[in-house]
Amino acid sequence: MKQFGVIGYPIEHSLSPILHQEIYNQLNISASYDKKKVTRDQLDHFVNTNKLNGFNVTIPHKKTIIPFLKSLDPSAKTIGAVNCVYKSKGYNTDWIGFLKTINNIDLSINNKNCVIIGAGGVARAIAYGLIRKGIKSISIKNRTIESKQKLLEWIDSLHPTNNLNENPNIIINCTPLGMWPKINSMPDIEINNQSTLIETVYNPLETKWLKYGKEIGAKTISGLDMFIWQGIASIELWLGEKISEKIELEKVKKVLKSELC
Repeated sequence: MKQFGVIGYPIEHSLSPILHQEIYNQLNISASYDKKKVTRDQLDHFVNTNKLNGFNVTIPHKKTIIPFLKSLDPSAKTIGAVNCVYKSKGYNTDWIGFLKTINNIDLSINNKNCVIIGAGGVARAIAYGLIRKGIKSISIKNRTIESKQKLLEWIDSLHPTNNLNENPNIIINCTPLGMWPKINSMPDIEINNQSTLIETVYNPLETKWLKYGKEIGAKTISGLDMFIWQGIASIELWLGEKISEKIELEKVKKVLKSELC
């Protein structure tokens, strides 16, 4: 039996085991996937001693795990964040999950203006995906100026024509605001009925922010699809084969929705 898992701290909230187990069941693969509570002080020891066939990385280790890995995939190296590890090599499948999500709903990114809320690992991954997809401009809204400035400098290095003075068409929440159990919090940003709101939080399925957006006529996209697709991309790395055509996506969604708040 293959053994996989996800590490983080805290980790109790993660629905990754349910996602992965459903996919393994559909593929008739004998595999387990468990949550591993790993503190920052335990990262080095875990990376060097774990017997897993592959594992995912979540908050707060997506950046801090990097020094303990033997190598990085080019996209993970550029982004500076890892959410998937295989044979001590770090990968980033968050940006793949994001692009797969917007491709599936036929959302045009090319020549659009975007605001990203947050400046962490997920924000960097999504900015990377947006640039690859032909975004016109990316602005950042974040609590700390230093983190915001670092992210903007990094974006400018990849996207020299970035312009921060345009009105945004697309607004993406890359913070935990609204995530269970603090479901009454939401990003403080102006939106209108022409906005497209993209959420990375997947629990609850519809955050307070998305509900508000829907009420005023904005287009809203939940974080569930991105969560599923980054997981599929991780499994494809571990198994060394494409599996997306073999999976009943609606069945996966149904199983996950039954666990959401």
